[in-house]
Amino acid sequence: MSVQTDSINHSEILHVKTRSVSCDGGVGPLGHPKVYLQIPGEQVACPYCSRIFILDGDGAGESH
Repeated sequence: MSVQTDSINHSEILHVKTRSVSCDGGVGPLGHPKVYLQIPGEQVACPYCSRIFILDGDGAGESH
């Protein structure tokens, strides 16, 4: 997983290898409730913090 920042929206961008991701805001107790997200296409954004998860590859790294 690699992390970037979108300089226009100030959103964190994470490159992931699986279609299932979780997000808690990334700042410990100051974050938000943990949500589980599915990446349907190439990316998904967290509805709480707008962190963007971009799928690298085809999601073959899934654990079933």
